[in-house]
Amino acid sequence: MSTDHDEITADLEEAKLLAQLKNVALENVGKGKLSLTNKRIEFEKKGGLFSSPRLEFSVDLSRVSSAEVDDSSNSLVLEWLDENSERVVSRLSLPGGDAATNLCRSLYNAVRLVRREAELQEQRVCYQAFLWKTAYHIWVVVSLLVQIVRELTREDWDAVDASLSEASETANALAVDGAMDISHLVHTLAETVASRDGSSVLRNVTATLKAIGTSLHNELPTAEEWKELSQEDSPGLNWRDIRYILLFAGRYKLLSLWQQLHENNKIDDSLPRLARFSSILADRIPMESQPGISSEEEDAPSTISSVEAAAQSLENSLKMNAGIA
Repeated sequence: MSTDHDEITADLEEAKLLAQLKNVALENVGKGKLSLTNKRIEFEKKGGLFSSPRLEFSVDLSRVSSAEVDDSSNSLVLEWLDENSERVVSRLSLPGGDAATNLCRSLYNAVRLVRREAELQEQRVCYQAFLWKTAYHIWVVVSLLVQIVRELTREDWDAVDASLSEASETANALAVDGAMDISHLVHTLAETVASRDGSSVLRNVTATLKAIGTSLHNELPTAEEWKELSQEDSPGLNWRDIRYILLFAGRYKLLSLWQQLHENNKIDDSLPRLARFSSILADRIPMESQPGISSEEEDAPSTISSVEAAAQSLENSLKMNAGIA
């Protein structure tokens, strides 16, 4: 999502002329004008009595691999990759004077800035992939933990064991990706499940859910590669969005338990909250249009079926953006 936004912004940004130099000689071509903008470097061959000026090359600065200046001969050697990713070398003889020096200095700075922006863009793409995977894993692990609670009410310990195994795998994935480490809590939960003490299992599930919420609220990802990014205000998914995904997932997954226990008051209390969370998420996450999740319908009465539709749409979006088959 952020990738598309950044590309569109870059495309719409107006090119700014940084330097221009006449009487530049391009090897095997002749003299002409060398122009440098914040996006490109171009050489236009000078026209003659029977010929018009002709653009010999126009290179995006992101494709420039080398720009070497030889002060002793006043020459500039440009290397770049063409549209077929083949190496191209252009040798230019520059006129003496401050104008040539300023152009070379501007070229160096412009290429450095373009490369730096490319590095940041790559980091943004990687960060978005990390966030989507984290969001999906949070959705899955919360679903499994609440499922354990439902299975406890039926004393179906085989089902509890199966859900716990999946929760453990998801917790390990969160730790490996560097999002958060709840492995020790899931390990403690496993020990409690082995004791077949339902009350202790319930306490440990609650503690694990609270720990996930605390981690999302208090901590941003600490990986070195994310530190230069605006983690809370990115145009794509951000850490704050994952907090809302946690809130939605927890309340939504409890609905079936409240239905099973005929807790109508808890159902009535949860539905408007779920509608509000899904409305917030719908403004941040691309989801299929479903009743009860658009911002225009935030005040409309919410039903279990509309919340289920919103939840399915959210889960599909998380899975798709996380690259989960």
